[in-house]
Amino acid sequence: MILITPDDGPDGLTEIISSVQQQLSDMRVELDRLYQKIQAGELDELSSAGKQMVEIRQWLKIAIEAEVHLEKRRKEKEGIVHDYAINLDEAKSAIGRKLDSLRRERGD
Repeated sequence: MILITPDDGPDGLTEIISSVQQQLSDMRVELDRLYQKIQAGELDELSSAGKQMVEIRQWLKIAIEAEVHLEKRRKEKEGIVHDYAINLDEAKSAIGRKLDSLRRERGD
């Protein structure tokens, strides 16, 4: 069976997703630093720090949702469902080659 799997090669969407993933990683590091400062009591205004934490979490949620949406859209565009799709043209060609081979072996 011929399957189409998610493309691992770089394309526009892959580059965007890679960029978003890097930004998410950077934001998580910054969020962790801010959290450590809050835990250590190093921030002057705790309420201001809390507001910053809420805002960072909101942006992280938006970024993650965008990443998931973009990946889902890419897969739908490529006809990939449950992480695979069948390339019917290639499957038809492969079956034809196999049938030709079987006919030659049989002597038709």
